[in-house]
Amino acid sequence: MRRELAEIQTLGLTQSRLYEQITLTEAYANLMKIIQFPKNFVATIAILTAMNSGAMAASIQLYNTGVNGGGGLLGDAAVDSHYSVIAAPGPYTTAYTGNGVGLPGGWMAEGPASRWIGVTSFMGEWRPTGTYTFRTSFDLTGLNPSSASISLSIASDNNCDVFLNGVHTGITTPFAGFSSFSAYSINSGFLPGINTLDFSVYELGSTPSGLRVQLTGTANVVPEPTSVTLIGLCGMMLFALRRK
Repeated sequence: MRRELAEIQTLGLTQSRLYEQITLTEAYANLMKIIQFPKNFVATIAILTAMNSGAMAASIQLYNTGVNGGGGLLGDAAVDSHYSVIAAPGPYTTAYTGNGVGLPGGWMAEGPASRWIGVTSFMGEWRPTGTYTFRTSFDLTGLNPSSASISLSIASDNNCDVFLNGVHTGITTPFAGFSSFSAYSINSGFLPGINTLDFSVYELGSTPSGLRVQLTGTANVVPEPTSVTLIGLCGMMLFALRRK
């Protein structure tokens, strides 16, 4: 393999160069260099293999609860614009961080990467019985949804069910899961473009309620159209070379 890579580099095609979006004119010129020399047949195969297996993982833009656009913690009684309340037993539509007065007994401390959010800024307020659903969204445009994966750490009062694009993920947190994070992952159910994650927190009634989430994710980058065309051009060149 070292020899094949050396032959590729002599043609001006380093590995990093293969992963760049190059023009079809450049691609054709480089392939003509290869086809002119039968000894570079193996190098051609190496190029084709590298491009077919060159899927690179990229981070999915996700936000923990209680953070700003740069990932820093929001201040007290701040609106969390990355999460909205889409269902609740009351006129609630906005997610807030706590007002700094203090957290209910037993809740894990805030920070350093996230904060608790609720339907008002007073986290110690008793909530009506029912389900409070917080939604966040993320964009997979330019990424392969079948390769996407998200890791989640969730704390909630009370238990929380997680839905991806309206479908239950099988994730339900413990009923008293507010003293520490519980770890989960989602590896299927993603769609092209905009996706939604819903966190439905059940409140037994006459006790505080809140949600705390930390999440990261990756997905493979979809090849640029020029890269796909280049792969097809490689195949045609290989066929022509084998007929000689």
